Amino acid sequence: MDYLYAFAKEFLNLTWMVLPYFLGGAAFGAALDVYVKPEFALKHLGGGWLSMAKASVLGMVLPGCSCATMPMADGLRRKGADLGTVTSFLLASPLVSPQTLVLTFAVLGWKFAAARVLAAFCGAMMIGAIFLWLERRHSGFLDIPAPEPVKKCCSGCGCGGAGEDEAPQKFWPIFIDILKDLGKYFLIGMAIASLLTVLLPPAFIARHIGSSGPLAYIFAVLLGVPLYVCEGEEIPLTLSFMKLGLGPGPAFAFLLGSVGTCIPTMIMSQKLIGRRGLLVYAAWWLAFALGAGLLFGLFY
Repeated sequence: MDYLYAFAKEFLNLTWMVLPYFLGGAAFGAALDVYVKPEFALKHLGGGWLSMAKASVLGMVLPGCSCATMPMADGLRRKGADLGTVTSFLLASPLVSPQTLVLTFAVLGWKFAAARVLAAFCGAMMIGAIFLWLERRHSGFLDIPAPEPVKKCCSGCGCGGAGEDEAPQKFWPIFIDILKDLGKYFLIGMAIASLLTVLLPPAFIARHIGSSGPLAYIFAVLLGVPLYVCEGEEIPLTLSFMKLGLGPGPAFAFLLGSVGTCIPTMIMSQKLIGRRGLLVYAAWWLAFALGAGLLFGLFY
C-alpha cells in the first residue's frame, strides 16, 4: 500500500505540474494544423541549402508524430525536392513539435528546450548535407525504389494526410484529436516515470552506471535509439532517469534518440531513400544522439 500511495502521489504531482503546458501546446499544435497547409511546404521546398533550412524549420513547426511526417516527405519527393530537403524534414520533425517543445520546457527546463531546437536544426542540416552530397556525387550508391502510394503507418498517429477533396479542418475537432492521440501516450509516460521513481532508489543509475561517464552515454543511446516512444512520452521518461541519477548529457542523448527511430518510420523511409540510404540514416541517428548528448553535457 505504501508503494501504491507513493506512486499515486508522484503521478498526480507530475501530471498536475505539466497539464497546463500540455493543453497549451495542444492548442498551438491544433492552430498550426488548421492554418498551415501542406501545399505551403510543397510550394516553397524544392532543393538546395535554403530549401533544407526551410524543411528543417517546417518539420519542427508542424505537429505530428515521427511516422506522420512520411506522407509529407513523400509529397516533397514527388514534387521534385532533393534528398537533402527530404531527409532534413524527416529528421527535424520528430525531434521538435509545438507540443513537445512546451512540455520539454515545463518538465526539463529551458536549457533542454533550447538545446532540443538547436540540435534538431543542426542535425537536420547535417543529414541533409550528407544526402545532398550522395545524390549529386554518388547517385549510384543510393538504391532508391520507384515511388509507391503512401499508406498509414500506425493507428491513431494522424498519418496519411488529408485528401484534396476533404472539407476544411476546424480547430476544436483537431484539438480534441491531439488530446486523444498524445494524451494516452503522455499519461503512459507519466505512469512509467512515476513507477521508476517509486521503485528504484534516487541514485540507482549514478551508483551502478555512472551519471555522466562513458557507460552512462552508452546506456542512454543503446536504450533510447531502439526504444519506440510516441510523441511526448520521452519527456517524463527522461525526467525519471535524471531523478535516478543520470546526468544531463546522457539524458539529452536519450531524449533525442528515443523519438527518432520509430520502426514504422524506418521501414517507410526505405521507400524514399533506399536500403543503403536507410543504413546511412540510422547510423547518423546513433552518432547524432551521442554527439548532441556529449555537447550538451559539456555546456549544461
